[in-house]
Amino acid sequence: MMTHRRTDIDGLRGLAVLLVVFFHAGWISGGFVGVDVFCVISGYYMSKTALMQTPFTPWVFIARRIQRLLPALLCMVIIVSLAMLWWVLPMDRQDIARNGWTTLLYVSNIWASQHVGYFAGLSAAYPFLHTWSLSVEMQFYLLIVLLGIARLGWRTLCMIALGSLLVSQLAGGMGYYGFVERLWQFAIGGIAAWVPTQRFRVSGLSSLFYGLAMVSILACGILYQGDNALPSLWAVIPCIATVVLLLLPEAPINKWLSVLSPVGKMSYSLYLWHWPVIVWAGYYFERQITGLTMAFCIAAAVGISIISYLFIERRSSVPRLIAINSLAAVLLLSIANLPLSL
Repeated sequence: MMTHRRTDIDGLRGLAVLLVVFFHAGWISGGFVGVDVFCVISGYYMSKTALMQTPFTPWVFIARRIQRLLPALLCMVIIVSLAMLWWVLPMDRQDIARNGWTTLLYVSNIWASQHVGYFAGLSAAYPFLHTWSLSVEMQFYLLIVLLGIARLGWRTLCMIALGSLLVSQLAGGMGYYGFVERLWQFAIGGIAAWVPTQRFRVSGLSSLFYGLAMVSILACGILYQGDNALPSLWAVIPCIATVVLLLLPEAPINKWLSVLSPVGKMSYSLYLWHWPVIVWAGYYFERQITGLTMAFCIAAAVGISIISYLFIERRSSVPRLIAINSLAAVLLLSIANLPLSL
């Protein structure tokens, strides 16, 4: 069980979200590896806070996940829908509404895999496209519930990781958006949680490996191209580097990552808001956003994210959250089915 908050992991989250934001801004080509980093971190924490808990209480785990994820997500979807659906073209309105209701049901990765490629130019038309990763994460939580009930641990995670990695190399799956294809990333993070970190306390070597892992993630973020994204095996490198960082909590140079811990603490809100702001600006200016305009969009997203982190990311009643979420999903589904003539 986690006994304290690790600022270096907050910093790692900060690095991951900045990689994704810079990638979406068009400033680096491989920032999508930030999602790979997030998946490994999520798997690590789910082992620590669920699979290694005795006793494991499924409904408590589910309630906490809903309270953690849903308030900020629900707020973002409602505000963005209100800001866009009334003035975009009918065809765009339908697509945005469809993406919206699948987001609230945590199946937007399935929708995305059938409608738009992540690296395609058309991705800039969908303000909720980035929520595919949240859907994958929620699907992983459901698996964690099953593993927790069955009291299965690291051995099962090893088999899941191997099976998922093999499946990811087969044709015909969901590719970049796939839950099964990404399951190995969560699993290796979960396995890392079972490794005693006391074995890696030699300060000189730990700093060397820590530094190499940080450089590896940064290099992947800067140098990778779309062809290197999952299901490519090149995705293994940033994931293994993330595992190394997780296993070296006492490395003297981990303070380098800790500098980014404030960004990491608000990383969820920043991830939620940066893409809708970019997409909204593209619709508003009727062109691809670049240069100074993009910089202003990112600055605006940071400001909104701070507000979201301070005032929206708060625990609320689970029944109330589910009720509001269900109502919003039904409304978006209704909008998606409106005639194009309206």
